Amino acid sequence: MTEANWVVHPVINSAGTTLALTQLVNNSDAGQHNPNGRLNPVLLAHGTFSNHRSVQRLATYLASQGFDCWMLDFQGHGKSDKPKQQPNFDGMCIDDAAASLDYLKTLYPAESIIWIGHSGGGLAALTLLCRKPEYADVVRALVTIGSQATHAAKRFKYRLIIQASRFITGVLRMAPGKYFKLGPENEFGPVMMQWYRWNLSGRWLSDDGFDYLNALPSITVPTLMLSGTGDVFIAPPEGCLALYERIGSSVKQYRECGEHTGFAEDYDHTRLVSSRNASREIWPLISDWLTQSGMHPGSND
Repeated sequence: MTEANWVVHPVINSAGTTLALTQLVNNSDAGQHNPNGRLNPVLLAHGTFSNHRSVQRLATYLASQGFDCWMLDFQGHGKSDKPKQQPNFDGMCIDDAAASLDYLKTLYPAESIIWIGHSGGGLAALTLLCRKPEYADVVRALVTIGSQATHAAKRFKYRLIIQASRFITGVLRMAPGKYFKLGPENEFGPVMMQWYRWNLSGRWLSDDGFDYLNALPSITVPTLMLSGTGDVFIAPPEGCLALYERIGSSVKQYRECGEHTGFAEDYDHTRLVSSRNASREIWPLISDWLTQSGMHPGSND
């Protein structure tokens, strides 16, 4: 697919910030949603320090399998506008996820949405479903790729790194992505301050005290959670598994992607979503799971 096949739709969140939803379309119907309603829309969301380009290759693959793919740029990332005030992690997730899903529902009133999120993009959907359970009627299925909130500081070395990062972020009032070698974009200070606190404390609590871990059993949408054996810091398998075990869905699957589980490599945080090996075994795994769970285009199960 070329860049000409991607069409940007502006979406305004509850704070008045314009977000960019990028849709993969055929040249013949550029800028239009699917009129016959047979394709299940898939919303792909990137993680912190990143933008929609981190999930673009996965979106292109899923589109080749017949899915109607959209990509979200969170506020202040990629093609989305910067907010007037810096959001925290769960505030950004709730505002932007809700706005994106609401917009897609106006285009596909008869369809529910498949959410696929890498890292923070996966936490975004979990956050929304925990705080606003009515969106369970909007989200048809959930796939998280390297998403966790409580286990990055389990090793002493990484605990020190997070503490140092918290100090730098506090001084700069933002987290420099390139300096931290975590991605192409800077991240909002309040967003990262929450993530540091969650992982240092081992508790996934919002600033108002809401306990996400205790709320996860209320999530009952079909869920696939993937982790990478080589992702030892940002989303270690133990952290991803901790979320999976609390999810209340009766249709759920967890896969740790590493050589000891039959994969080509011990995937790290980035390669889990975008790499040659991922295109050969991770992307088909996601597509196959969606198909087996009744999410394939044309299915209304």
